Amino acid sequence: MRTLLLAIRTENAKLFRSYVLWGTLVFFLFVTGIRVGEGDWATYLKNVVFMFASVFGIVGFGAVAGWTFGREYADRTIKDLLALPVSRGKIVAAKSLSAIIGCLMIVLITFAFALLLGFIVGMPGFSMEVLLQQLLQLLIISGLHLLLCGPVVGIACLSRGYLAAMAFAFCTLMVALITGPTPLGTYLPWSIPALQLAQSDGGEVFPLAAASYLIPIVIGLAGYIGTWTWWRWADQK
Repeated sequence: MRTLLLAIRTENAKLFRSYVLWGTLVFFLFVTGIRVGEGDWATYLKNVVFMFASVFGIVGFGAVAGWTFGREYADRTIKDLLALPVSRGKIVAAKSLSAIIGCLMIVLITFAFALLLGFIVGMPGFSMEVLLQQLLQLLIISGLHLLLCGPVVGIACLSRGYLAAMAFAFCTLMVALITGPTPLGTYLPWSIPALQLAQSDGGEVFPLAAASYLIPIVIGLAGYIGTWTWWRWADQK
């Protein structure tokens, strides 16, 4: 356990010193600032949560997770990492938890920044009920997207870099935008978070089925377990 905690601490240090994490956060804050002043608090916070349900969650989280794993290959430090007296399984766990911590930090800072801007401009209609409702939806959607980072980190390892992982994230965003507003979107993993938000707001044109919530779990676990298997058994060159 001590070795795992030390590995997580090391991976956090790598991630929090990277331009990817802070660049992603700055982009999120910039876009959030642009949307301030649109309607009342309910509309404004709903727009912020929707951005996480689509672009922020798919591409932003994918970039952070893909870089966390792919940087070792791009920086040619993978052999040094594997030479450490730490099991490969713990390295995968540490990297996964570090990416999750980084993404959750981005989520909370962005939401707090949105609240701060809303109070500064004096938006009408604030209530704790609206705040808690949108925060709950944000956490649910973020959890779904963090699960869907599983295939992204797997592709980063298979391709031995982070560019293919980021390209995959962009492709899934395009597919989600095109297929999401159709009956097929109910079963498309990357459109389910946005449909979850729409369903919570009373939009039931394409309601989610019970199986819809199992799909991100299955896809995500398959990605993370596949990544662990790759690191554990594949020939690292």
